[in-house]
Amino acid sequence: MRLWLLPAVLSGLCCSTSEAESLWPGFRGTGNSVSTAQNLPLQWELRGRRPGNWNVRLPGYGQSSPVVWENQVYVTAVSGEMKETLHLLALNLADGEKLWDREYPATQKVKDSDAVSRGAPTPVVDKDHVYVMFESGDIFALTHAGEPVWSRSVVRDYGEFKGPHGYSSSPVLAGDKLIVQVCHGGPSYLLALNRTTGETVWKVDHPAQTGWSSPAIVHTNDGDQIVVSSAGSVRSFRAEDGREVWFVTGLIGNSTASPTVAGDLVVIGAGQRDAGDPAASVAIKLGGQGDVTSTHVLWKSQKATTGYSSPLVHQGHAYIVNKVGVASCVDILTGEIRWTERLAGTCWASPVAVGDHVVFFCKDGDVMVFQTGPEKALVGESTISSTDILYGVAAVDGAWIARTGRALVKVTSEAPMGGRPKTAEAAPTAPAQ
Repeated sequence: MRLWLLPAVLSGLCCSTSEAESLWPGFRGTGNSVSTAQNLPLQWELRGRRPGNWNVRLPGYGQSSPVVWENQVYVTAVSGEMKETLHLLALNLADGEKLWDREYPATQKVKDSDAVSRGAPTPVVDKDHVYVMFESGDIFALTHAGEPVWSRSVVRDYGEFKGPHGYSSSPVLAGDKLIVQVCHGGPSYLLALNRTTGETVWKVDHPAQTGWSSPAIVHTNDGDQIVVSSAGSVRSFRAEDGREVWFVTGLIGNSTASPTVAGDLVVIGAGQRDAGDPAASVAIKLGGQGDVTSTHVLWKSQKATTGYSSPLVHQGHAYIVNKVGVASCVDILTGEIRWTERLAGTCWASPVAVGDHVVFFCKDGDVMVFQTGPEKALVGESTISSTDILYGVAAVDGAWIARTGRALVKVTSEAPMGGRPKTAEAAPTAPAQ
């Protein structure tokens, strides 16, 4: 694999400035793809070998994003003709050295192909454990040293996953619970596990609506809520006991992009279907009870629709990329489209906000950086060349980590800010692990 460096910087997001530099704990960081790390230039020109850069070949294939806790990066993959082997790896953030690699047999085996998920759920970490789920229905909790804590097989407990494209929802943490969303062709449900023991705290049925999105956590004065977007509806459940709080129905194409919570709103991306049955991305006002379809939908947009990536909300605007790679900047309060731009390609990774900029990562490695706000302003563009799809990113202070199907890459930002960067030499490649 060859890598050409680009004009972009990502960073980790957490609750305090002192921790922000070394944590990217789950899917989309803390669930919103907004970065708060410091000292990260948006553009650089990088040539030759730089300390801290690495490129590590991974076993098998994976579509999950990397996550970071302090000095360790975690990533998953699957291998075998029937995706029968599951991999969880920990790498040293500084140099990419493999710290440990755990392999597990898959409970539910499905023939490997481009049409089904392959190591798609992203792990989530806290100060004690790393939690990982695979499309085989297997869940594992380990210490940061790679020692086993507990494991579960939800397909053994509640039935195999059904559907043509597999499973991809990432687990999330809500207080002392690990939340797992299963929306598929069979009986669907939301599951809360004790994060220390793996035991079931509660399980609630969900309408059998297929969904590949990940749940989002909403913090309220009455406790956390869990927002689930699956084909046809959006529903919110109490994290304490799983009781349904509110729901919106009548949606189309909302089964892929994950909900994005921003203040007292949640933005739901929807993928375009056809002219006779159009999808519409929506913004829903939080705080309702029961059926809020006619009372709490703030706006709908049939023009700003999603592909695989989730909406980004930052500084009063939502940034949404459709399935053919057209990005839209949408006023978060009105739904009015402020600008559109056809990117260099479609995006599987969700866009990331860095200060006053938005970074779009296209599936073939092209990256474009725009100024935030209602006026379109392209800051820079470049490419990460790869034979695999760019699926997701994680970030820490001064560096970002990109995940392609078979590799994990770290690029540091040691060059000064400047104009558009020139083509850079390939980052040094570490031996296959």
